[in-house]
Amino acid sequence: MSTALLWVAPLCLIAGATAGIVSDRWDWVPLTLLSVGAGALLLWLILQSRVSGGFWGRRSTQMSTNAILTVVAVIALLGVVNVLGNRYSVDIDLTENQSFTLAVETRDVLQNLKEPVQVLVFDTNAASRDRLLLEQYRRHANNQFSFEFVDPQAQPSLAREYNVTQVGQVIVKAGTKTQRIDEDLSESNLTPALIRVTSDRTVTAYFTTGHNELPLTGGSASLSEVAKLLEQRDVELLPLNLLEKGKVPEDANVIVVAGPRQPFLRLEEDLLKNYLNRGGSLLLMLDVDVNVGLADLLKDWGVTLDNRWVIDGSGVGQQVGLGPDTIIVTTYGNHPITQRFAQGPSVFPRAQAIRIEPVKDDDIVELALSGSQTWAETDWQSGDLEFTEGVDTLGPLPLAVAITRTLSEEPAKQARLVVFGDSEFATDGVIAYQGINSDLFVNSVLWLGDRDQQALSLRPRQTTNRRLQLNVATSRWIEISAVLLLPLLGFGLAVFLWWRRR
Repeated sequence: MSTALLWVAPLCLIAGATAGIVSDRWDWVPLTLLSVGAGALLLWLILQSRVSGGFWGRRSTQMSTNAILTVVAVIALLGVVNVLGNRYSVDIDLTENQSFTLAVETRDVLQNLKEPVQVLVFDTNAASRDRLLLEQYRRHANNQFSFEFVDPQAQPSLAREYNVTQVGQVIVKAGTKTQRIDEDLSESNLTPALIRVTSDRTVTAYFTTGHNELPLTGGSASLSEVAKLLEQRDVELLPLNLLEKGKVPEDANVIVVAGPRQPFLRLEEDLLKNYLNRGGSLLLMLDVDVNVGLADLLKDWGVTLDNRWVIDGSGVGQQVGLGPDTIIVTTYGNHPITQRFAQGPSVFPRAQAIRIEPVKDDDIVELALSGSQTWAETDWQSGDLEFTEGVDTLGPLPLAVAITRTLSEEPAKQARLVVFGDSEFATDGVIAYQGINSDLFVNSVLWLGDRDQQALSLRPRQTTNRRLQLNVATSRWIEISAVLLLPLLGFGLAVFLWWRRR
């Protein structure tokens, strides 16, 4: 019995101390372990004293005490190492696309949280990746982020309070504002939810109508996917018919002109010019060979539409089933819209270049540039897509530009303009190519709405398929080698060595 007490005492004492330090909660669990350990140690000392009055003077007692102290010291050292590892852990992400590392945008949002945020996951059997993701958020949030896994059957009243209808739904809560996530939990939907519940400001984006612009809902030729992303970031999307309204609404943070097929009237152009002159923000997505009626507005900002297709002569697009009239962009300017891109591709079908003649002290950044093997084709309408020296313009060519104009220093007042030489790049059909087209559009709207300090657009991490596809013959050869040839080779070598040693 004394031997059992001798082992139970230090183990319980160390376990109790470790549990209290790691959890930072001295509740009944660590206190019970400490009490059991102290009681076991006291009982062991009493038993040993009764067995022999000279117990403490024996050599065996001294050696046993040294051994016990050594064991206690080793266990205590392990406990300290675990505590330090829990408090000051360092993660090393060795995956190819940093699948387990939070994006810079997310870390910025977490480090700038001004109020506590709580995440309720209504699922008791949550996947380990969900818990790992939430733990990463908590580590970067300076004690402003917490999460809890809730059993909806055990707490039905809580599920009813947040209108939870199925297992797996996630509620993000900050103060009185809540945001529900219905799809699988990921960084690409959790960070926008955090922004939405902690933001005290809504960006209002007006999309012009009346000129056969791209619709916000519909099929592959609509902007429904990017519209959904903007709504997730608390951007309110509203239609704007300038002729019917007769003015630009006072609450307009951004006006978007998305691929008009009919020209704006002079009155409408003047309304947009006056809006910019008052410090407004305008996004223009203009296609080749379309008279949009905004020539004077563009001229005021030093912008000229090239009105020629940009052709890709590298053959890169053709390798993935795209035509030479579709440009794959991998070069971006240094701007808040693009500065945090992972170097991914964006796709621009039938795009035109943007020519710039700087006006005054405007700050101009070329957002997206075609490659060196591209050119602006003068004779694009004939279908003869061949570069002609002295006629066509060789790349790189800017397909999108962002311009900032300072209107006054005191008080600080700016006007912002973003121009794309293509509108199709933001449609559902093109975004399906898994490039960063949606990032370009969403980030442009958010920057124009003065949200450049927030997390802009987070894309789900794509896992590269590294599976090795083998044909039947190769698979069979590997199987025979592993099961038959290698064992025979090893056995043959063993027999050979045995025979040599004889």
